[in-house]
Amino acid sequence: MEPIETSDIDGHPLEIGMVVRYLNTGTLGEIIDIKEDDEGTWGLLDTTDLYYRVDTLKVSGEKVGKRGEKEYSASDVKDYLLSQDEETSSGNLENVYQSTGGG
Repeated sequence: MEPIETSDIDGHPLEIGMVVRYLNTGTLGEIIDIKEDDEGTWGLLDTTDLYYRVDTLKVSGEKVGKRGEKEYSASDVKDYLLSQDEETSSGNLENVYQSTGGG
């Protein structure tokens, strides 16, 4: 059986093993199968075990961990922690002790 030649919404070629994003929900996954039927061409994502029409997929440069977890680099983590530190040291705690409701 010959491999199916297909492309994503932007015309980039799709192959088994590529990481893609499903545009309607943002689901990220690796293509583990490609099939065609009367309704179109479909890519099976490893993270959901569901087939998606290839015209709703977009090639992604992101890495996928187990079951769709995004892998973060050390730099990503450092940037996140620095941004959290800046927020807490700014002294803006008005949302932390907000009282609501009444008695």
